Amino acid sequence: MPVSANRVWRQLPNEIRVAVCQIFWAESKGTEKQFLFASLAKAKRLREVFVRKSPIERLVNWTATTLSLPDPIVDDLLKKYLLHEHRAVIVSFLDLLNIPHSEGMIEENFDYATLTNERVQEAARSLLASADRTGSELYLKYLVLQGGPWAGIEEVLPAGE
Repeated sequence: MPVSANRVWRQLPNEIRVAVCQIFWAESKGTEKQFLFASLAKAKRLREVFVRKSPIERLVNWTATTLSLPDPIVDDLLKKYLLHEHRAVIVSFLDLLNIPHSEGMIEENFDYATLTNERVQEAARSLLASADRTGSELYLKYLVLQGGPWAGIEEVLPAGE
């Protein structure tokens, strides 16, 4: 079964989803929150104004327990969490591939065409053998969601994931 944003979200243990949501609600700008306010209101069958006025603790709980969110929202939640909690995993992977980056953010002028599927898969295997197995698997799943040169990573992810 192919990796999808919502599938990755549903597979996360509740405590990680809560941690993801705490980071998002604490660090996101107002414009980043707008789409999630509307999605939560729809999912919880509440008025959007009520959701907007809710305390952060409630927003974190609602978001963590909503197992079907729009893919762009899940993508943003995962990205913020990975950069906050697993930046070392990201840096390690990019270094394995000799990709120029600034603290895990790939430089804009990098040519993705230089990446071969074999090289990316080998780096993914090395990352999976690292100490932070949970962070590595989540990051690699996140990359698969991005497609492009990362799509081949799905073949090296553990079965049943």
